[in-house]
Amino acid sequence: MTDTNIQTLDGQTISSLPSLALRQHEVTSVQLVAVASPGSWEQNCLIKILRLPEVIKRVGLKRASIYLHMAQGNFPKQISLGLRAVGWLESEIDAWLLARVQQTRGAPDLSQTQRAQARSVR
Repeated sequence: MTDTNIQTLDGQTISSLPSLALRQHEVTSVQLVAVASPGSWEQNCLIKILRLPEVIKRVGLKRASIYLHMAQGNFPKQISLGLRAVGWLESEIDAWLLARVQQTRGAPDLSQTQRAQARSVR
């Protein structure tokens, strides 16, 4: 049996915990946090999984339409959470929604924006 040192989020170190105390069946709650260099927003955030009812609310499509778009490759793929459970990464759903907005409204032309700002300064 080996001892395990764990560092808490506030920087404290908890030492001399036997590794047997960390068995999976004894863990009641886990929060997945990816830690990376400052400025890497995607890697410093929590990963959130959305289940189908939440995806339906967010995107405004029904179940059949979501699965049709997935089959066509136009919608983020689901991930398996268990034998009969699936979910979608919140970040991928948000990116899909943003892409729909940009596709519909068009991305602003940076040169036009800069010209408008230059005119307003004069």
